[in-house]
Amino acid sequence: MGSSTNILYRETQTFSHSMVWLVVLCITFSSVYFALPPIFEMMSDSSPPALIVVSSSAFLAVGFALPVLLLIIQLRIQVRDDGLYIRVVPFQSSFKKISLTDLKNCEVYEQKDKEENRLGLRYAFSKKAYSLGGKRGIKLEFKNGQTIMLESKRQEKILQAIKSISNKNV
Repeated sequence: MGSSTNILYRETQTFSHSMVWLVVLCITFSSVYFALPPIFEMMSDSSPPALIVVSSSAFLAVGFALPVLLLIIQLRIQVRDDGLYIRVVPFQSSFKKISLTDLKNCEVYEQKDKEENRLGLRYAFSKKAYSLGGKRGIKLEFKNGQTIMLESKRQEKILQAIKSISNKNV
């Protein structure tokens, strides 16, 4: 392996937004509450209609699949010698490289209460944000006008790694 694969910084984020977890857990408990009685009724003498059994089973499967999905979703960030690498597991099979050669500015970012450009899974023509519910991160501004906001719990460390790469490219 050459120097281009040297990892200077590595971070993994998990889904942390408490309101989303609350909604998902409510869906899970309601799916158990509403879906199990028709399924248990299948074992008695009077079976429910097939549509009720199928819909109850699907509701139960979704109720258990959502928390599992939230548990396995991860935002993986790596700063390497040749750029910034981002991967959202399990939705991306490999890292997406963001070149830092045209980086104009990089700074710490903290979301205010009702700020318009807050972190989140958002996308606009000139702005992208990678976050799983956190309110702190870094803001990268490029010479072409593109802005990338990236959630990080260790803002100073990732900022230091990114600045060391962009200083090499100057």
